[in-house]
Order: sequence, then C-alpha cells, then structure tokens
Amino acid sequence: MRWLWALALIFATTTAQAQQAILVADAMTIEGRDRLVATGNVEILYETTRVKATRVTYDQTTDTLQIDGPITLIDGDTLIVIADQAQLSDDLRNGVLSGARIVLAEQLQLAALEVNRVDGRYTQLYKVSASSCHVCGPDDQPLWQIRAKRVVHDQLERQLYFDNVQLRVLDVPVFWLPRMRLPDPTLDRARGFMVPRLRTTSQLGTGLKIPYFIPIGDDKDLTLTPYLSSKTTTLEFRYRQAFVKGDINFVGAVTNDDLLNDNRGYIFGQGQFDLARGYTLTFDLEVTSDDAYLLDYGYSSKDRLDSAISIARTRSDDTFDATLTYYKTLRAGEQTDALPPLVGDVRYNTRLRPARFGGTLDLGAAIHGHNRFDDTDATLTDANGRDVARLSAEAIYQRDWLLNGGVLLGLDLGLRVDAYNVGQDPNFQGTQVRSTPAAALTLRYPLHKWGRTGISHLIEPVVHLAWSDTDGDDVFNEDSTRVSFDEGNLYALNRFAGVDAQEVGARATLGLGYTRIDPNGWTLSAAVGRSYRSDDHNQFTVSSGLDGKRSDWLTTLQIKNRNGLSLTNRAIFDDDLSLTRNDLRIDWRNELWTLASTYYWSIDDPALAPAQTEFSELTLDAGYKFNRYWTGLADLRYDFNADEAASAGLGLRYENECILVNMGLSRRFTETTTLNPTTDFDLSVSLKGFSTGGARGTVDTAHRCN
Repeated sequence: MRWLWALALIFATTTAQAQQAILVADAMTIEGRDRLVATGNVEILYETTRVKATRVTYDQTTDTLQIDGPITLIDGDTLIVIADQAQLSDDLRNGVLSGARIVLAEQLQLAALEVNRVDGRYTQLYKVSASSCHVCGPDDQPLWQIRAKRVVHDQLERQLYFDNVQLRVLDVPVFWLPRMRLPDPTLDRARGFMVPRLRTTSQLGTGLKIPYFIPIGDDKDLTLTPYLSSKTTTLEFRYRQAFVKGDINFVGAVTNDDLLNDNRGYIFGQGQFDLARGYTLTFDLEVTSDDAYLLDYGYSSKDRLDSAISIARTRSDDTFDATLTYYKTLRAGEQTDALPPLVGDVRYNTRLRPARFGGTLDLGAAIHGHNRFDDTDATLTDANGRDVARLSAEAIYQRDWLLNGGVLLGLDLGLRVDAYNVGQDPNFQGTQVRSTPAAALTLRYPLHKWGRTGISHLIEPVVHLAWSDTDGDDVFNEDSTRVSFDEGNLYALNRFAGVDAQEVGARATLGLGYTRIDPNGWTLSAAVGRSYRSDDHNQFTVSSGLDGKRSDWLTTLQIKNRNGLSLTNRAIFDDDLSLTRNDLRIDWRNELWTLASTYYWSIDDPALAPAQTEFSELTLDAGYKFNRYWTGLADLRYDFNADEAASAGLGLRYENECILVNMGLSRRFTETTTLNPTTDFDLSVSLKGFSTGGARGTVDTAHRCN
C-alpha cells in the first residue's frame, strides 16, 4: 500500500522557512526515535524542488537525508540532476551528490564525479565533462566537450564558472584556459564574447571578428566587434535601447585600412516611438564615409542611402503622415546635389460614406517639396538645380451595384488639382496650376462552376471604360518617368506611379481572368488584357507596353501545387507576338529544396532618360538539404547582356543538436571607378547549449542513435 504523508519539513518545522514538504513512498518504517526510512518509488516535494529515488533515510538528529539511487532531482523548470547517491539537508538546498549528471534547460549536460548543492543557489561540480551533444554508448565520444576540474553553476545569476578548462573535439584537446565564464542556456542576455567569425576577402585579407556583448540594464545593450586583419583595423558596434513607448537600434563601424589609407566608417540607425493621440514617430539614419565602404566590408548593397524622419497616424477612416528624407547616392557618375537630395511630404486622406448617395468618398490633400543643392539652372533635358514645391488636393467617389444576372457595375469619379512652384528653371516660371478630372465605368461578370470532383472554376470577363484629361499649365515630369504595365494597374484610372504625369484621353480596357482550384492542392490562375485609346497622346514609351492607340497584350500565369512549387510569369507582347517585357519567377519549397529564381527581360528604349538598352538578368537563391545535418546554399546574379555574372556565392551549413557551422564563399564582379571585384570567405562555428551559441537543434537536426 502506497502512503502519502504530509510532513512539516519531514517530521517537524526544523528550518527558518517553516515550509511544508511532502514525502510519498510505497512503504515507510520508523527506526528508533529519530529515523524514518522510505522505500519503493520515493518522491520528495519541497517548494520548487522534486526528488525521485528508490530509498530515503531521514535522520532527525542531523536533519539530513540519505538518498539511494538512481536519483532524479528536478529544481524548477530548468535544472535536472541525475545521480547514484546523495546526502542532502532536509530542505534539499545543501548536500553532496555522487555520480551525478546535470541537465540545464534540456540542452546542456554536465557529468561529474561529485556535485555539491549550496543554499539551493549554487551547484558545484568536480571533474566535469560538459556538452550538448548526444552520446549513444559508453565508449562513444561527443563531437565536442568541455573538460574542467570544477564548475560552479549560479542558478540566480544563471552563469557557469569553469576552472582549468580544456575544449576537446572528438576527444582531442584543442585549447586550454585557466578560467572561463559562460551563461547557462536559460539566460538571453549575458556579458561576454559571442560566436567568432572568420572572414577572408581578396581586398582585406584574412581577419577575425570577435563580438563582445555588454548588457546595460534591462532596457539597453551594446555589442562591440573588433575586426582585425593584415589590411584593416575595424571596430563594429551595435547599440539597442527599449523605451516605454518605443525603441532605437544603431549599427556602425569605424575603420582604418590600407585600401584608402584613411579613416572610414558608417552608421545606420532606426527608431520608433508612440506619441499622443495615436501618432507614431519613426526615423531612419544612413551615413557612410565614402561610396565603396559598405560594399568593401559587406555591410550593405544599397547604392542610394536615405535618412528620414516621419510622423504618422492611421485610423479607421483617415491617415496622416509627414516625412522629411535626405538622399545620398553611391552610384558612379551620379551626383547627390542633383538627385534631389532633400524631399519633404505631408499627406492627409479621409474616407466618407455619404448616406444619400451611397458608396465612398475619399478626400486627400498633400504638400510636396524637393530641393537640389546644385546652383545651375535646369534645362529641358537636365534637372541640374531645379527645386519644386507642390500643393495637391484630390476627391474620388466610388460605388458598386449588383445588376440582374450577376453583373457587377462599378463607378469611379475623380478630380485632382495640383499647384506647382518651380525654382531655378527658366522654362517653368512662377506658379503652374493643373486640374485633372476623371471618370470610369467597370463591368464584371464572374462565372463560377463547381465540379463533382470538387474542382472549382472561376471565369471573369471585365470591361473598363475610362476618361481623364488635364486642364491648365504644363508641368515638368520628374516622378513618373518609368511605367510598369501589369495586372495591378490594368484597370487603373492613372497608370503613372507618381503625380507629375496624369494619363489622359478616352480608353477602353478589355480583360479576362480565369482561376482553377483543385482540392488536391493545384491552383491555376491566368489573365489577359489590353487597352484601346481614342487618340495617341504620346505619353508612354515603347518599353512600357502602353504606347500607341492600342497597348500590347498583357498576360499573366500562375501555377501552384501541393509540393510547394509556385511559378509566375508576366509577359507583354504585341500583335506579332514579339516580346516587349517578360518577368518569370519560380519559387519551390519542400523538405529538400528551397529555390527562388527570377528572370527579367526588356527591350531597349532610347526614349527613356537615361536611354535604356536591352535588359536581361537572372537571379537565383537556392538551398538543398543533403540530409538532416548538411545543407548547401547558392546564389547568383547574371547579366546576359554583359555576358557575365554580377555576383555569385556558395555556402555550406552543418547543424545538429550541439553545433552549428556556416561556411560561405562569394564573389562580387562589379567594377567601377570606386569599386573593385572582391572574393569573400566566411566561417563561423557555434557551440549550442549556451546562450551565446543558441538553443540545441530541433528534432530534425538531433543526433539519432541506431
């Protein structure tokens, strides 16, 4: 018969805490006046500690427990101790365990000949082997282990202190340290060194990055990363801070190298703060010392930097944002002073629902300005120092009706007014005012069929009739120089992306969409469309697919299957089936493959400024999982016009439950007046089980014993 005794610290309230312990056993006997012996499936529960054993002897005169194993001691949610024998105090906070093995957070294992518990906080281990690798047999060795004469685990600070440390790989000593401190797996933020990274480049030689993490309270931290090689001395940094209503994050580096024989550096920062009345403040800072620095060190591939500050608010029926942006170009042959570098925008939009007319009425107002630092007047072909200020107002009314037979009728009415003030441009003096009225009718007739096998078909013919015109002064087009004709603007009132150019004239767009959905996981979507104009206003160039009285044909096709394959193609071609533009994208994700590839082709277009030559480019980003542990990676960007690769890379990743190894080899072929082609090699090794190296692997990457 199994007994359950509730005892005050096993017989009496003998400690200052005066807590109650619970002893559970198959059988209990009392020997003499002050000894209790419990045998058979013994369990002791005290506060957050739980002990399982085969036999427990309690001596009231010494307030100690003699415990015979196998013993399992569980303290809280993170500490598990397995031992052969133990002698512990009655509150389980002090004592000695022999033949013990400790498991921290189900990740790190520490085996020791002897373990001492002190005050329920410190656990001292002697002659220790620590590892997070699985070991299948008594003669097997873990992939890596840390041998130490003594290890102290501080459960309160969640730190591990090692004495006389030796790191072994496949039981071969690699290096030795007199002392070492590491955070245990439960600690997310601990001062100390992080995973080092080896980097070799053709420009900077072979160097080592060793990050050092510094927590500064619970709300902020700093990471310093020295990067040393034969050709550079660099200090990288990252600073993060959280506030009650926001956060900031800054990264950067300072450098002295042999490439320029000068000091170099960069800083990127961003932040967000919640203000009163639902407003949000965001900022973005991007600064670099020279055009080539970011690519030389692999920090960023951006060729234009933008620093901005914005205040915005979004509610159910209105939006507001005010943004000031500074641009800096890193492109060869482009000058920051003529971008323009300084751009400001203030926008407000609200939506009304007129009860009398139905539908929705969207009202918007905007102020835009951009300033160039160039002092040269603009010409008809070059912007030079042109400065622009614009005030805009817009109203759009929309309503839909469902007609007999299932036909959907949509009405769009719009009016836009723009007022420009242009400086440093003798061709546009004073203030220019332009109004743009617009109207459109859209007819849709969706036809749906559901088969007996569960396959669904949807066919939707669309007729879109639109008219718009501009009245007033001519304005110079700066924000709508390139147009992309796609399914997103097939039925739009204005196909220009910006404000300066507005599509004009009467036009009709005919389209047909088809979707097939198979319950077995296959989906097919296709669409075709074309626009017809009453007059050719010469607003579009040949590469847009919209020039002339009849646009090119726009076709889209998308196929998805249950195996994670997705294929999307967008093609624009004329009546002779000659392609104007083609965009093909393939995505494939399953248990073995990860593939994302895009091929883009476009004809040459001399009417664009600068003139566009034929464009043909392939990008590839792929990964293949050879087995549970090994993964191969590859990326490529190839320019078919130049018949050469712009960049290419290969990577190899090994991961199991106790180690993560990343290796990468990449080549950038870009060459300009400020950039030279470079080859990079990266290597990083992370030992799992500590907070510095990450959690142990998932079930899929865990070592399996046969």
